[in-house]
Order: sequence, then C-alpha cells, then structure tokens
Amino acid sequence: MSFIRTTHSKGKKYKQLVESKWDSEKKQSRIHVIKHLGQVIEVNGAEKLKPSPLKIDSVDKAYPVGKLAIFWKIAEEFRIQKCLQDALGDDKTSLAILMLVLNQLIGRKSLTKIGKWISETPLPRWTAIETEKLTKDYFLSSLDMISGESENLKLSHSYKIQNNLTNAWRKIIGNEPEKFLFFQDVTRIKWNGGRTYYAEKGHGMQNGRYHIGFGLIVSKDNYMPVMGYPVRGSHHDTSTINETIDNFSRWDMKDITLVWDRGFVSKQNIKSARDNDIHVLSAGVRSDGGVVDWITKYQDSEIEQWENILRMAKGKGIYCNEEIGNLYGQECRIVVTLDPSKRNHSRVERDLLLQTLKLEKSKEAIAKLKKDMGPIILSSRGRRGYKLDKNKEELARKCDGRSLFFSTDIKMDGKEIVKTYFQKDYIEKAFRFLRGDACLSPVKYQLPGRVEAYLSVVDFISYELIAAVLWKINKYKLGVSYNELLDEASKIYEIEFTSKNSKIFRWTHVTKNIEKMFKPFHILDLKT
Repeated sequence: MSFIRTTHSKGKKYKQLVESKWDSEKKQSRIHVIKHLGQVIEVNGAEKLKPSPLKIDSVDKAYPVGKLAIFWKIAEEFRIQKCLQDALGDDKTSLAILMLVLNQLIGRKSLTKIGKWISETPLPRWTAIETEKLTKDYFLSSLDMISGESENLKLSHSYKIQNNLTNAWRKIIGNEPEKFLFFQDVTRIKWNGGRTYYAEKGHGMQNGRYHIGFGLIVSKDNYMPVMGYPVRGSHHDTSTINETIDNFSRWDMKDITLVWDRGFVSKQNIKSARDNDIHVLSAGVRSDGGVVDWITKYQDSEIEQWENILRMAKGKGIYCNEEIGNLYGQECRIVVTLDPSKRNHSRVERDLLLQTLKLEKSKEAIAKLKKDMGPIILSSRGRRGYKLDKNKEELARKCDGRSLFFSTDIKMDGKEIVKTYFQKDYIEKAFRFLRGDACLSPVKYQLPGRVEAYLSVVDFISYELIAAVLWKINKYKLGVSYNELLDEASKIYEIEFTSKNSKIFRWTHVTKNIEKMFKPFHILDLKT
C-alpha cells in the first residue's frame, strides 16, 4: 500500500510517495521510496509543494501529435476499425486500412515509407500494430481484401463497409427528421500515370487529362458521408445515377431526396429516380426549353413582393415565386427566384457592351465584343458585319437575375427548396479537399480493385473524420474554423526523452485554453 510521508534533510522538509514492503530476510516491513514529490515550502503562511525537477538523461525525439490525436480519437468514437472488422472479418486488415486513412490525412507518405512514418509516431503505443510488418505488400493485400477479382468474379466489400460506417455515425449523430436529404456530386482527381481501367481522359475539371472521378453522397444536416464510389474518367457524371439508385435500393429507407448539381439533371435521370421512389431536388438548366418557359413566365412585379423575399447571407435577399407544375416530365414544385442586384448588374453591363460595340471602329475589338455578347449578336452582311437579335436580347433581359429550382417532392416549401440547394456548397468544399489533401497522389494504384478500395473506403473514411470534426466544432460551439482548430493542434508536440533508463513522454503547447478547446475530442486521454 502506498502513502505520502514527510521527511527532513539538512533543515528542509520534503514529501515522498512511499510504500511498505515485506522483507522476507529480516522478517519485517521496510519503507520503499516510489517517487520524490518535492520540497515543502511556505507561501503566505501556508505549506506548498515545490515539485522536484525531472532529471533528463537525453531528449530522443519530438513528434507533432495534435492532429494525429484528433483523428485517432474521432476514429475510436465513431468505431471506424470495428466497422471495417465487421465487414472484412480481420482485425489486422482493418487496422492497416485505418493506418492508410491516417496517412492520407496527415502522413502523405508512399506505400514504401508508411511503415517508417508510423514507427516515428505514437501509433505503435496506441495500438498493437507491429511496425516491422508494415511493408508495401502488407497494405496492398489489405486493399485487395476490400475489392478484387477471383476466378472472373468481382468481389467488393466497399458498400458493406460504407453501410456499417453510416449506421455507426447515425447512432452518435442521429437521423434527420421526417425525410432523408442527401447531396450528390462528382469530383475529378488528376492522374499522373498512364491509362488504366479508371484513369482515362474525359469530362470535368481535368478535361483532356488522365483523371479518375469520385462520387460522394452526404447527409443534409451534418454532411456525413453515406456513399462513395469511383467513376471512370471518360464517363459523364450523369452515368453514375443508376448505380447510386441501385445502391440506395438496398437500404431500408423511405422518403429519400437526392440534391443534385445541374450537371446531373436530365429527364431520364429524374425518371430513373422517381421510378425507384427517390425524389430529386436541383436547379433548372437553361438549355432546356421548359426551364426557360418557367423562368420567363412572370413579370418582375409578380415576383418582387415583400412576402416572397428570402433572407440570404450577409443581409442580402432574393425573391421567390413558387408553383406546382410539370418539368422534366414530372410533377414538381417549381421556384423561380429573382435577385434584383444581379438583374440590374447584368442589364447595365450588357447595355454598356452594346453601346461600346456600336461606337467601336476596330475590327479586332468588334470581334472580341461580339464574342463577349454571345448569342444576342448575329453575324450579317454589311459594313460592320453583325446585327442585334432583338428577340434573344429581350429574352436575356427577362432572364436577368433569375434562376429556377425544383423538387419532385411537392410537399417541400419553395424557400426550403432554395435553401437546401444552396447548402450543396458544403459538399463542394469537401471535394476541394478530396482533390487536394485526400486524393490518390502520392500513393498510386493500377489495379481497378485497389483504386475502388482506396476511393470507396480510404477516402470515404478520410472525409468522414473531417465531417465528424466539423460536427463537434458546431455541436460544442468552439468558435473556431476547421483550419484554425488543426493549426492549433499542429503546435502540440510529444517529446520523448530518457530519464533513469526509462522512456518518458510529455506534450507541449497544452495550456488551459488549449485543454478547453480540445476537451470534446478527448485527445488528452492519450497523454502518457
């Protein structure tokens, strides 16, 4: 049994942590000093303990531990490894995949260097991982456990893992009330190698370059991921819709609404969704005649009423006029919006260009202005070589400042439709991350199964951990952004040093304010 005792030496008072041990040779108890606690001094008439300075033999290394600790504790809380293990039936494989996730978020090392990176972090102390086994083949075989081919049969556990992960975060965060709204989009990741099954030249931001597409679907309220999938570089975004619908059909869900970017919208895609009882919410594409008819249906005065205004960010507002009608072959709630500031800006800018074009003498300048004016200027015979298409100019004026939004769920309120559509900005921010920090580079794969496993599982979990951090920031009202939180975390280092032949670890930059900021993440539980 241990206890604290007070001793005196050279006229000074000290406290020690001691324990009583039985001496079998002398047949009596002896006091054994566990630790010298420090000197007892008097401050303002009261005794205070002055801790003994730690005697350091050597400082061995220092590692920035803050960001790693955040993602590790989030992964523990959201049971990431358990979800992987339940799908794969292998604890070692699930741990290897989690290491790949942490490497994507923090390490950014190639497969041949991940093992060395892990051995330099506290991860071997936090887990039972054997660092000498962390070879390139170890990680590749783990990816092959998720997705691959066997006797011409394609095997994949990706969606099973995603379902496990989704069910796990729902138990923590909860379901959305009444209906499920999911945001869907596709990003394009640059591929630096040659053509493979997924890496091709094709559509999107990487047009004309080898790239891979990655589709992601997230929930409305907290932007947690529910589905992720690779897209071949040559395939258009719209080709992924049927695959998404097929996977949703496996879920025991009703009242699903997919929020699409305009790039997904087509009559056939919307029909495919509705045939499977899935609603669609999106914005109308002006190349569709039906959309233009709805946008130009109303006079400005019909829309611009005080009861129609919708408050937007930074004190701005737009006007909304809604009606139930037919669009893309479906019954929809259709919302035509009018932004007066954009309308006025567009009209003034166009009128100034028309005036400039009328006065311009230079053929080169006229050619450039004609290009800037678009379809309202037509080529024609004559001295100036152009004429104004008054019908198209009138149509452009009617469309100035207007947009169209729709939902096949006619129970949704018009203003709710508009606000929901603009929330897709959050998933676009996520995709900017996926194109950068969480993309495949510098870890490159050629086999289709490994590409699918990496995008559908490793990148999927990477985004889930980021979304979970954002959720905690909002839930606990920390008053910092995601980047500000990680900047503070990056200042926390773990110092490893030796004292009396024992390894001791200490964390730096852990003030009271830092402890308060990171309390919801429980990272200080990892201090040893």
